[in-house]
Amino acid sequence: MFPAIEYYQSLAEKFQSRILTVPGIIVVVTGLCIWLAGLRWRKTFAAIAGGGTLAAIAVSLGRNDVPVVLTVVLIGISVGALIEKIVLGFFGAAAAAVIVLLIMSANLQSQPNSGYVPQDSYPKWPQYQQGDIAINPSQAAEITIKMASYFAERAIAGVKSAPMVAFAAAAVTALVAGFIALLMPRLFIAVISSSLGSAIIFTGILMLLFYKCSKPVNYIAEKNHFFSMVFAAMILFGTVIQLILSPPAVKQIEDYMPVKKKGDKK
Repeated sequence: MFPAIEYYQSLAEKFQSRILTVPGIIVVVTGLCIWLAGLRWRKTFAAIAGGGTLAAIAVSLGRNDVPVVLTVVLIGISVGALIEKIVLGFFGAAAAAVIVLLIMSANLQSQPNSGYVPQDSYPKWPQYQQGDIAINPSQAAEITIKMASYFAERAIAGVKSAPMVAFAAAAVTALVAGFIALLMPRLFIAVISSSLGSAIIFTGILMLLFYKCSKPVNYIAEKNHFFSMVFAAMILFGTVIQLILSPPAVKQIEDYMPVKKKGDKK
């Protein structure tokens, strides 16, 4: 899918500045809030995760109707706000499993004699490829929506065609993540929110760099090991900061404290 990403980058560089600068800054700030304050805003984070998870499930099942998607999003938001720990645990386990499944599927398909034929039929807009044309907001929205649909379709197709070993690894990952979520919910939520916040920050920075025509996608692809380490360091830092800034509730601490007898001195 890298050629499709490069093609989208070439078009995004022609988006009008207001499409990338202001939204890019908003995305970065949102990512910073989730990265460093996911534990403090746990209910909000769970509501967003619940709505997004159910929407992704609906789309993957082929239900792209706007009323259906909006309905499941509202249901997911409501459930996430009510039982945030369970929703965040499920979201983290599912996200970890899908990531492992996609990575293993892509690696196995890239091997020689895998039988996989790369697809190059991504959407194209020849009318925007020539000259110094400026793409307005409605045109940019059309391009972004169609390219996002293409990436989602390719990801779903990759998951469906993944070998059994990839599904087994994904299942083990989900079980381990769920076990950690039960034993150490605060740590698990901190890691998940830090990971999601880091990804959102990177997305916002990409939006800002698109406007500068610096081809960030190519640069990241060339130095993927370096940026992987940076991403891991951001997750670790965000997790530690969240655990420090959002200590356990007083009630949780009292549950672990020995109960004083009436005759004990203060």
